[in-house]
Amino acid sequence: MSVIDSISPREVEIIHWMAAGKTSSETAQILAITEHTVNTYIERIKPKLGAVNRASMIAAAFRTGLIQ
Repeated sequence: MSVIDSISPREVEIIHWMAAGKTSSETAQILAITEHTVNTYIERIKPKLGAVNRASMIAAAFRTGLIQ
């Protein structure tokens, strides 16, 4: 299973909004979920992409082709 296959469609949405410069709060409002849920998704995404922070998570998402 590749990295891309291990990322859910909702996780891709979270990455997309983070890459667009949205905060967790803004992303939560856009997706009609809580900020806590957004942060939980981020914490689950980071190890899947081998990232240590949000910036490296976004860079890894671009590098792997998850987002463009």
